[in-house]
Amino acid sequence: MTSNSISLKSKVGAFWCGIEPAWRWALGVYLVARVFYTLWSLVVLALAPIVVTNLDLYGTPVLAIFELGSGKRFLYSRDLGAGKILVLKPGGVGQATDQFGGIWTILPGESEGSAPTLPEAKVYTVEDVFPYRGVAPEQNPLLGVWQRFDTNWYLKIAQRGYAGDDGSTVYLPLYPLLVRVFRFILFGSYLLAALVISNVSLVLALYLLYRLTQEWVNDKTAKRATVYFMLFPTAFYFLAAYTESLFLALVLAAFYCARRNRWVWASALGMLATLTRLQGVLMVIPMAYMVWAQVGQYQWRWNKNVLRALLPLVLMPLALVGFLLFNNLTLLSSYEGELHARFVTPWENIAASLAVIYQGRASQADWLNIAATVLFGAMCIVVWRKLPRALGLYTVLMFLAPLLRMTTTQPLVSMVRYVAVLFPVFIVWGMWGRNRWVERAIVYPSIALSLYLSAQFFVWGWVA
Repeated sequence: MTSNSISLKSKVGAFWCGIEPAWRWALGVYLVARVFYTLWSLVVLALAPIVVTNLDLYGTPVLAIFELGSGKRFLYSRDLGAGKILVLKPGGVGQATDQFGGIWTILPGESEGSAPTLPEAKVYTVEDVFPYRGVAPEQNPLLGVWQRFDTNWYLKIAQRGYAGDDGSTVYLPLYPLLVRVFRFILFGSYLLAALVISNVSLVLALYLLYRLTQEWVNDKTAKRATVYFMLFPTAFYFLAAYTESLFLALVLAAFYCARRNRWVWASALGMLATLTRLQGVLMVIPMAYMVWAQVGQYQWRWNKNVLRALLPLVLMPLALVGFLLFNNLTLLSSYEGELHARFVTPWENIAASLAVIYQGRASQADWLNIAATVLFGAMCIVVWRKLPRALGLYTVLMFLAPLLRMTTTQPLVSMVRYVAVLFPVFIVWGMWGRNRWVERAIVYPSIALSLYLSAQFFVWGWVA
């Protein structure tokens, strides 16, 4: 080993040791997760380069095919007439076998003679199964595996803005706006810009989660909480081009500032969280509680200090009202139209989900959603009892918010993803993790489910 290489290593080591411990831990946890999911996506690409799925779209049997490497997508009919419904399984590359052992060509190619031998679907299109919202599929497979579902809504808004009749007004503007701005310094790629924003936000969120847990509990709990958080089965959404990371980073930053009585900053960050996700407006309640506890000392003293802390909180509801007016109050119609959703009471949502399970119609997503609802519903009680009341308010409100919306296609839709931002739950788990059996009960199932659910996401399987 040369003296130059030793010198370089010592400099890198000195630089790393000079970083604040909380940042070191956050970066370390992030890098492990980033490498883990990147390598896992390559494994999935190698094992399943072509995804073949037999679907029944509201009574119409179709075959959906997706090529992970290129982003090509195809949709064929499985109805061959005379009551014959074809069921195909993946065979060799570009081929599939039917239930009778026959071999079918499933991917059209460039050369003559490689055209598909299955009839094209007539009622539905590939956009109904693999919705890209008019955004071009990413050709780089390392990036392309993350271009799924809601990601394409954000990319569509970043590229072409909102439209009152396409359902886009359900999605708040801050994330797509940042994507539009930062793609100029990221080779013009909207998807790359979205992923960079999410990943940088995740590092910040991990740092703030560590610091706040350290302040509320202790250092060891902070380390366990951040690890358990990144091990959560749907934590891969924080690495994807979704709003989860940005929202959580803004929420944690608001709490961080509020603890230091920086109410203007806390309110501004709460406003940005509101412009990231609809439920961000609920941050006004735990923030108002912190004003009452820290400034009013558990009573409303209408002096200038209380007023100075309370007034900036109006930024959160004002931000939401401004967005609604900007889009001509079309958010409700977008929920009902594009998402086929309506507002209900939480118990209606839970009852509908239990009915689906009782009737034997439940998919794996339904089971995961009801399990997440039960688990985190119970954890709301624990957080309320063990952690500061502001965190209890945040946890309960953010838990209840998605329960107020029910879609006609799936009750409790995406609950297994929405609960991932309930960071106080992970703080409690960090406290419990001192017990090795509890730690094993958290870690082992989380790793197994993370592998399975992220693989489903990569191959266009619905997770949340």
